[in-house]
Amino acid sequence: MKSKIFKYSVVFLCCALMLAGCGGTPAGEPAAEEPAPTEEAVVATEQEPTPTPKAPIPCRIVYDSEGDNNRDVFVMEPDGSNQTNLSNHPANDFDPVWSPDGEAIAFLSDRENEQGEGRFVYVMKADGSGVKQLSTMPDSAWPDWSPAGSQIAFGHDGDIFVINTDGSGETNLTNSEDRDEHPKFSPDGQQIAWKKSSGDGSFIYVMNADGSDPKQVTTGGEIHDLEWTVDGRIFTHWSHPEGLCGNCVVSADGSGVMDAGGKGSIQEFLPFWTVDSERVEMISAQVPFIGGEDDEIYLVGDIFPDIFLNLTDNDVQDGNADAPAFCGPGEAGAITEETQPEAAQTAGSGEMVIGYAIRSDNPFKEEQILKACGELQVTCVRGENITQLSDQNVSAIVYVSNRWDVLGSFPEIWEAREKFIPLFIVDAETSLEGVYNLSVESDSVQVSFEWMFKQMDGAGEIVIYNLGNNDLHQELIEANLEQFPGIQATFLPSDFGNPGYNEESIAQMVRENPNLGAIWSNGDTNAIFWGIHNAGAGNQRPLFICPNREDFLNAWKEASDEDAGLRGISTIAPGGAAYEGVYVAYYVLNGAEINPEMLTGAYSNTLRYDFPVITNENLAEWLGKLDTLQVGQWDALEMPAMTPEQIRQMWFLD
Repeated sequence: MKSKIFKYSVVFLCCALMLAGCGGTPAGEPAAEEPAPTEEAVVATEQEPTPTPKAPIPCRIVYDSEGDNNRDVFVMEPDGSNQTNLSNHPANDFDPVWSPDGEAIAFLSDRENEQGEGRFVYVMKADGSGVKQLSTMPDSAWPDWSPAGSQIAFGHDGDIFVINTDGSGETNLTNSEDRDEHPKFSPDGQQIAWKKSSGDGSFIYVMNADGSDPKQVTTGGEIHDLEWTVDGRIFTHWSHPEGLCGNCVVSADGSGVMDAGGKGSIQEFLPFWTVDSERVEMISAQVPFIGGEDDEIYLVGDIFPDIFLNLTDNDVQDGNADAPAFCGPGEAGAITEETQPEAAQTAGSGEMVIGYAIRSDNPFKEEQILKACGELQVTCVRGENITQLSDQNVSAIVYVSNRWDVLGSFPEIWEAREKFIPLFIVDAETSLEGVYNLSVESDSVQVSFEWMFKQMDGAGEIVIYNLGNNDLHQELIEANLEQFPGIQATFLPSDFGNPGYNEESIAQMVRENPNLGAIWSNGDTNAIFWGIHNAGAGNQRPLFICPNREDFLNAWKEASDEDAGLRGISTIAPGGAAYEGVYVAYYVLNGAEINPEMLTGAYSNTLRYDFPVITNENLAEWLGKLDTLQVGQWDALEMPAMTPEQIRQMWFLD
């Protein structure tokens, strides 16, 4: 598992969040095959079978760091602790990569050797001992281990080479007039993908691991980097002239180009595992919007309060982070007869088995699911993801997700639907036919715009921050703007980790734009509320979305009592959707029919909730009955779960 590819992720993070525009798009007809490699290239060492990894292997991170005018190879634990200089050499040591089993590290160094000056591939043990030179080619670059750990591929002088880890068999695999770079072994070790640059662009090619049968994968535009995904496809940052996608996934034969999404979804393709076995992303990048002035190593995921967790956090350049390919929960995290004996025995046997997966660590969601399973006395089994559950032939799947993760999980969702496994998405919405969503996301967005535009009498100015260019929200926004042609909308950039505003900038916007009628955001509504609140007396107050927390509702009430022009809206989301999802799955499996009149949302496959909508008119009333709600993550107020009888009556036909 290589994580260096995430060097580009912050750039592309928010420009490619949806799959709808890219799923299944072909990459164009592959170009004619290149001439077969020379006889010399075919004599590479015989491929060894990929060994079965010992599990679990900790996802220790190796990286290079700049200090004292040179770079050294460092290692640290998955949480950033125990940062240790392994190479500690006056020369430059950099671009380290773990062996798949985490027992050795390959890296580049310009230290002096028998070949004189240059940059060569070296290897050392995981503790920094036993350093030895491997390649004899100067200006070596981009080392990559084979899954069996027996070979290392690397680039030199515009060609792809491979060498055995004992130093023998150094072989040119490409012998091409073009520039061949960035070799990457496939997860099964049978192929090598690489980047080929020529006069009209750069492309991904794939060849057998012995250099035979080279084939072009992508056409058009520029390929910036590449990496094999955990399911044997290829991930790349691709600047395509037709804008197919930015963060792209493509099959090795060039088919099935799709957008991998942005933050929160790339981890499905290139996962990193925390010490608590949470799947997140790892990037090497400069992230200025959270205070980083130098390249740092980050973990990225919504399990972290600030999304980005800075692991290195120092004033020097840190980069080229990598973790062992076989690290993580591995076999220990899989559903097996040892870890889930009842599920393994019952799945596929005719007995009802409800599988569930939870996108991020949320014990309360799992408590809800297990409570429902206990009440129904059905077998429920937790899986790491949808694919793992569908491979177990469970009867139905309840997947607790979010608006970003559900996009990256589209391939898994599609796979489950192809197996005709009923799938119920909790706290997010997917457009796939045959899947039911338990969420108020679409309806909440729709309600907020309808309310704002009607309060504005269908005319005036609104500023919109659509975090990450969320396509689902954008469709709803545009549909509402068509209904209210007198509304003039200004869309301002809003990215993950950098919403594009803060309290001060919102307050200044209000003061400088007396005609501004509303500010809408699907990101940080806290800052918008306080910015409007603190803009100062005498300024027109734009309409706003109030965070659905008790402290904000009270602040809104106190401020609006003094200033009647401070008007907002807040919606309360369901807090028992995980519990309700299990019951819906159970009822469906037992032949109950969902009432089509109770389907709503942008895709008409979301179960309708009667959720509270709070405005100035009923704010005091709701403050008096907050005890009817529950408090969820981040102190958000939520609707309590419906009873089984209410679920049946609400969503199903008699």
